[in-house]
Amino acid sequence: MSRRAIILTLCVLLGLAGACAKQEQATDPAEEAFGVLRAAWSEAETSEAKTELAEDYLARFPDTEYSGSMAGAIVYYRGNDLEDPGGAYEIVSAALERIESPDQRFEVSMELLSLSDSVDVPLDVAQVANDLGAVRPLTFNEHQSVAETATDLEEWMVADEHALAASELATPEIYRTDYPDREFTDEEIASRVQRRKALSLAYDGWALYNLGDTELAFARFTESDAIGSVSYLGVPNTPLYSFWGRAALGEGESDRAIELLGAETLFGEDGSGAEPYLREAYAAKNGDNGGFEEFLWATRSELATSVDDFELADYEGNPVSLSKVGDGKVMLLAFWFPT
Repeated sequence: MSRRAIILTLCVLLGLAGACAKQEQATDPAEEAFGVLRAAWSEAETSEAKTELAEDYLARFPDTEYSGSMAGAIVYYRGNDLEDPGGAYEIVSAALERIESPDQRFEVSMELLSLSDSVDVPLDVAQVANDLGAVRPLTFNEHQSVAETATDLEEWMVADEHALAASELATPEIYRTDYPDREFTDEEIASRVQRRKALSLAYDGWALYNLGDTELAFARFTESDAIGSVSYLGVPNTPLYSFWGRAALGEGESDRAIELLGAETLFGEDGSGAEPYLREAYAAKNGDNGGFEEFLWATRSELATSVDDFELADYEGNPVSLSKVGDGKVMLLAFWFPT
């Protein structure tokens, strides 16, 4: 599944989960219908069932706060799971014609854009952004969403414009404005703003590289790396290493490409997407891909970080430490919560 598809899935599920948390009494037909859908959704076991629920709701109530989530569900379940992107496009585009809210038109249009590589219909990400921008300024998340979609579509000028615009909106003041009902410490705000800026700089660097501005692109990558956060295994929580590694590969810097793409392939969010370029970098350095799997295992062992010992309660409430049960054993840890 592509990064874009995964993000869409999460957006759909989070949108539904967020709506489920609402406690207000339904006051109109759309809210009452959504309550029915919410109950049915939890019982739906197949992609066909979820598709039918989302399509029925969007057909009856195309212009509500749930339009984007419903469109996303249709794109994901019909377009991806049921392998009918053309059908998903027809249904969602028909609903779009009935939507007047600029915000909902933007959300639904962005869902349609995710089908661009599957349907033979010209879809213009710049126009989608301009339509909303004519009504009000885009937010950080909206600029970033446009930049990511434009990157998927290889619309590099659009990606550059909106990644840079998102970067300029990565400020403490704007972050607080985006979450007016939440309390953050100054340290939390600073960290979250840096993560925002690191993300947009990574996308801007990749857009600039594809536009031919190599020097500025590498400067953006370096800046993103300097301020961004990393996972427990030291890999950025952005596609930075994937972009930077591919750019290094394009410049003939095989060792640097292997360093970046190896970490991303093994421990990053875009591992499967980065691996073909890692293989290419490995072959460029060594003449062919012979020994690649051994190299990959050695790199994994080199980069792997020993986990810190911790203690959790078992089902009976008894404390259990990792060091006492995991010594010399392969262990699977599953962290879950009921929903």
